[in-house]
Amino acid sequence: MKGIMFKKFAQVAMVASLCITSLSAKTIVSVDGIEISDSVFNALKQQNPNFNYNALSEEQKNQLLDTLIDGVVTANAAKREGLDKTEDYKMANLQTLSGLWLKTQVDSLSKTINVSVADAQKFYNENNSMFITQNAELRHILVKTEQEAKNVIAEISKVPKTKTESKFAELAKKLSIDPSSKGDGGLMKLPINNPTIAPEFSAEVLKMTAGNYTKTPVKTRYGYHVIYLKKLDKPTKQTFEAVKGQLIELLKQQKMEEVIKEKVKKMRDNAKITYGK
Repeated sequence: MKGIMFKKFAQVAMVASLCITSLSAKTIVSVDGIEISDSVFNALKQQNPNFNYNALSEEQKNQLLDTLIDGVVTANAAKREGLDKTEDYKMANLQTLSGLWLKTQVDSLSKTINVSVADAQKFYNENNSMFITQNAELRHILVKTEQEAKNVIAEISKVPKTKTESKFAELAKKLSIDPSSKGDGGLMKLPINNPTIAPEFSAEVLKMTAGNYTKTPVKTRYGYHVIYLKKLDKPTKQTFEAVKGQLIELLKQQKMEEVIKEKVKKMRDNAKITYGK
């Protein structure tokens, strides 16, 4: 718990060093005349809506205050050493200001932009494939070259069909370069129609029948695969009611992104931009 708190509170300390307070903010600590208000917790509340400073134990509050104080005294030390005059400081400030601008835009737009259930239903109807899942259970062996994949296939072909899977798992543990499945003998359970899956891989699996393996290497951006299919489930579709809330939030995010993108474009169009040679 302490490690997690310190990691998050270190980020809060950086915000605190900016001394950004609101009219309704309550000062929780003052360091060398710099007042830190409870508004520095806003970022944490966005990440974790259940965060409540007043609900923390005294030990946790003290840890938090210590971290904030450390942030202020080290920031002051950096100023005394002239680090606030460096290019790194300037760029960090620009990034911070950019982030704050973006946050204020999102906060404002989230109160004014709405997505109706009808909008969500329309998106659902027009994008049916996004809500269809087809799960597969398979084993695969990933190698760097086509010849290596052909050698694997040759090895598998030497054993009787009843021992194909066990041989496949043995070779996966020995030869596969996929660290996520190698230890389990190449075993994977995944939604095969997920867009994150290499399309060549998915296409091959969808052509297969359970208990069989690919007789030719399957090339993807990762290398060359040999695939053994254990089971391919029938496609299932999520109902609109099951995804309605997520869809409304997704469409709202998209609308906000479009508005912000247009604002940035207009500002760029009006900015004087000169590129260095």
